[in-house]
Amino acid sequence: MDTLFATGHLAPWLLIAGLFFPRLALLIAWLATGSYPPNGLPDLLNFVSWLFFPRFLMAYYIYIDIGANNLWFLLYLALGIASFIGETGYAHRRVTRRTTVSEDGRTTTTVEKDEIF
Repeated sequence: MDTLFATGHLAPWLLIAGLFFPRLALLIAWLATGSYPPNGLPDLLNFVSWLFFPRFLMAYYIYIDIGANNLWFLLYLALGIASFIGETGYAHRRVTRRTTVSEDGRTTTTVEKDEIF
């Protein structure tokens, strides 16, 4: 049971803050220490992963520090997958509103919803 909640060498604040704001938490940790957490990835790959896949990068850090048999690793993995699945339709809807004014002063508003793929 202790290995399920172990934090290893990672700071507990980083693990908790990273669940909600992974990119910001990693940036603050990097600014505070210069290179956090120590790992074998090249700096360019660390930066690109931080930019595009921060939760999976945190899951990788947890995996190399603590292992896969850990609650933190499973949480980060589940949230990373959920973020890819849950955000797919968000930016694909566009609403256009047009207001026309007739000669007698009445206004008419039409709403068009477009699906952008």
